Amino acid sequence: MDKNTSLTRIYERVQSFPSILRIIIGIALLIGGIFGMLPILGFWMFPLGLIILSIDFPWAQRAYRYLEEKIEQYVKTRKGKKGKQ
Repeated sequence: MDKNTSLTRIYERVQSFPSILRIIIGIALLIGGIFGMLPILGFWMFPLGLIILSIDFPWAQRAYRYLEEKIEQYVKTRKGKKGKQ
């Protein structure tokens, strides 16, 4: 997490929480993100849960990096398509 974004600030702040609390919050956010089509719960919860779990688990860090790359690719292709119209 080398970018100075709001997600980076969240990541740094959550690092000070106890490990068990981070794990519980991260799992709860992942579960909430799965049910993103419901009111209040949303798809925004899934990446946030991965960020929080990536502090303690390498697999979550890899999953978050993969998700971040895919989102960046999607945004770049969308910007390219808008420029051609």
